Amino acid sequence: MKGIILTAGNATRLRPITDCFGKVLVPVYNKPMIFYGVSLMFGCGIDEIAIVCNQRDYNTFQNLFGCDIYKNRIHLFVQKEALGTAHAIKYAKDFVQGDDFVLLFGDNLFIMKDMPNLVSSAIKDNEGMTLFAKEVKDPQRFGVVEFDKDNNILSIEEKPKNPKTNYAAAGLYICNKDAIDKIDNLAISPRGEYEFTDVIEDYVNQHLAKVCVLPEDCKYLDTGTFDSLLECSIDVQKFEKENGLLGCVELELYKQNKISKQEFDSSIAHYAKDYKERIEHSLD
Repeated sequence: MKGIILTAGNATRLRPITDCFGKVLVPVYNKPMIFYGVSLMFGCGIDEIAIVCNQRDYNTFQNLFGCDIYKNRIHLFVQKEALGTAHAIKYAKDFVQGDDFVLLFGDNLFIMKDMPNLVSSAIKDNEGMTLFAKEVKDPQRFGVVEFDKDNNILSIEEKPKNPKTNYAAAGLYICNKDAIDKIDNLAISPRGEYEFTDVIEDYVNQHLAKVCVLPEDCKYLDTGTFDSLLECSIDVQKFEKENGLLGCVELELYKQNKISKQEFDSSIAHYAKDYKERIEHSLD
């Protein structure tokens, strides 16, 4: 099982912040946004992650994940053209090499203590595609998922005026190895993109698409506006006061026995005293 995190969007709604760097490099409370997604993937047992980024942010990602603990674990791929989500995945095609993979849109954050366990369980049960969804108050803003009592997906519709349900696709998917072939066979859409929704619909037609509904105690965070970005930081701060660090990549690798205590200590040595103390407290 591999992981793919897509990060190359323009994030125009967060300018001037994103005039400096990509959205997933923006801080959410005490760490870059990208750390939350990488930590989640390591936490559910994925050993190798592809980050698909734009050329501007490539060097920043190299610096961010330049530590030895990320060698052969984090792989960077530059997205040269913005032709849709499915096209972005193709940049990591050679990395996937016929394996199953978990796909995450890098600006989607989840606050829940057992989130890695939920994803791990869904990975074990996945037969074709599993789409994670969350009930929202404003489904018109999202891809809306319709499903039956057995969680079989019946339809998915992008930003509908009249949503069939209140369940929004949360930017997290589990795909079997057939996904890459489906992407390779896509035709470009009327809006000039290769649509990942078409891949999902192919799984739906094969009766191999399931939904995993995120529970009520899971916060699915919107990072699309200045106010929501601030609210995300506040939500993470509240969570960490009660539960310890969220999205700490080094801590997740150590808990998974992927790195030694010496490697762990070395990787956090340059952090601020306050953050190191938080990590050590979370270890306890």
